[in-house]
Amino acid sequence: MAINSEFLSTSQEIINIQVVIDTDAITTDYPNPSQDPATPTGLPHKYMYMVATRGSTITGSGGADLNIRADVGDSIRWYAVSEYGNFDSAVVIYKLAWYAQDVVFDGETFNVYNRIGILPTNGTALPVGFSDQNFWFNHANVIRTGTEQYNVQFALYVRKRGVANPVLFGYYYWDPTVTVQS
Repeated sequence: MAINSEFLSTSQEIINIQVVIDTDAITTDYPNPSQDPATPTGLPHKYMYMVATRGSTITGSGGADLNIRADVGDSIRWYAVSEYGNFDSAVVIYKLAWYAQDVVFDGETFNVYNRIGILPTNGTALPVGFSDQNFWFNHANVIRTGTEQYNVQFALYVRKRGVANPVLFGYYYWDPTVTVQS
């Protein structure tokens, strides 16, 4: 007897959205950004790339606008990284803010989790080692279907020669549109 896989998953899903931000292009094209997180510098959509998990993408994978399929009650997590994997230049999304059309998400939260992660050891990829690591993402719950325009606000940090910690370069945002369909 065949089992209908439609009934095997829970009614709620976590949809992960990975955002890659082209920091080299941004720092070259917008070298004097806002230094105030309340008034970030706006950017065109050519600097960001979003992909979603679990086959939830309708259209827009790999672009700055992403249309996803989700049900009310699903959770969305946004993870941001520079094209350097946050090694050289680094980014962190600090706010997701509604600005037009439907309200699809509830209030966004920022979560940091410390848990055991993997890393290469002894200069090789395998076998892996384990260490405490911090993982972070922005999180919102889907509260209704529709199309929401929102701002993704992020801080961009760069490394400067002779300075140990990354240095804030500035605050930016772009305004993607997400369509949630059941």
